[in-house]
Amino acid sequence: MDQKIEDRIKVAFKEKKYEWRTIQGIANQVSVSEDIVRAYIAAHGDEIVKSSARNPKGEQLYTSREAYRKRANIVTRLSSVLRNRGA
Repeated sequence: MDQKIEDRIKVAFKEKKYEWRTIQGIANQVSVSEDIVRAYIAAHGDEIVKSSARNPKGEQLYTSREAYRKRANIVTRLSSVLRNRGA
């Protein structure tokens, strides 16, 4: 994947006006296919947080780990850690 596209996707995930983003929303903003955004998420999974909730259309929601740390309080972050541990 082109570095300029990766940089634009990274910036889109950190967009301050959105708390959570859909793959379609990122793809539309950056003018790339949804498959490219999925590939970015797969390659940079350590930088992306996937929400346990979905939007009203049922689409999965994502944000950058950096944005998540800035927005989420400690209780929310701890709860996320516990939920993601598995049984």
